[in-house]
Amino acid sequence: MGEESDHMHITALSDALGIPIRVVYLDRSSCDTGGVSVNHHDFMPVAGDLPNASCSSEKNIPFITLLYRPGHYDILYTK
Repeated sequence: MGEESDHMHITALSDALGIPIRVVYLDRSSCDTGGVSVNHHDFMPVAGDLPNASCSSEKNIPFITLLYRPGHYDILYTK
């Protein structure tokens, strides 16, 4: 109780959809120096074959990008 378990959910979502998912988050540790860094973590499906591989040009390019804020995700769209 009181712990986040979102890592399992994103891994399961990536496996179920068969597509890579990138989760980006802002790191406030660099705020003291006047900058903000953006970190990310890529979730790759376990299956060797990606059924939706036509959606991305390469197997390792995330098809969905999510912005993580504690307790909440927003989807990010490319321009």
